[in-house]
Amino acid sequence: MLPSEAELAGLKRWKRQHWIEFALLALARGGIEAVRIEDLARRSGRTPGSFYSHFPGRDALLDAMVGDWLTRQLARVEWVHDHLRRTGRFTLSGILQDAAERGPGRWTGRSGSELELAMRIWARSDPRAERALSEVDALRIAAARDMVLAEYPHARHATEIGLLLNWILAGRHIVFPGPAGLPAEGDAAVELLLELARADADPGRAAPGPPRTPAARRRRT
Repeated sequence: MLPSEAELAGLKRWKRQHWIEFALLALARGGIEAVRIEDLARRSGRTPGSFYSHFPGRDALLDAMVGDWLTRQLARVEWVHDHLRRTGRFTLSGILQDAAERGPGRWTGRSGSELELAMRIWARSDPRAERALSEVDALRIAAARDMVLAEYPHARHATEIGLLLNWILAGRHIVFPGPAGLPAEGDAAVELLLELARADADPGRAAPGPPRTPAARRRRT
C-alpha cells in the first residue's frame, strides 16, 4: 500500500523510495504530466536538489516508478491468488463471489484503481509502462484460465473466458472506480459469464438465455 501524500510530506528526511512513492501518487492524481520534478518538489516541500541527490533526472525516476509499481502489483496479484486458494475460492465462481463481497478497490489498496488507470493511459505512449502492464495482465489471465478449469475442467475456451473474467473485474476497479462499482447490469454480466462457462464445458447444454431481471435474481436467492 502506498502512503498518502500527507504522510510522505510529513517526513523530515526523504530517501529515494519516498520520491518514487510520491511520484506514483502524482501519477494517480494527474497522469504522467503531473510527474514533473519542480512540481513534485513544490508539492512535497522538498527542493529539486534533494531530488537530484537520488536521481540523475526525470527519466531515471520514470524507470523507478515502473519497477516499483510492477513489484507491488505482482506481489498483490500473488497475494490475491494465495488468498483464494486458502479460502477454497480459486475458481470462477469463487473469485466472483469474493470480489463482490470485497467491493470495488478493496484488493487494490489506497489509490490502487486510480493508479492502475493512470498506468494504462501512460502505457499508450511509453513502452516501459506497457511492458509492466503486459506482465501483470499475463499473470492475471493465466490465473483466470486456471480458475475456469478448476471449476469446469472440460471447458473448451478457458483462456477466452478468463479474459472475460478479467474484463469484468477490471471494470469494477478501473472503469467504474466509485463506491457503487459496476452498474446494475454488472450482476447480469456475471451470471452470463457463469452460464457461458457451464455451456462451454458441456456442449449439449443450451446456450445462455437473456439475463434475469433483478427481481427474478432475488427470488432465486
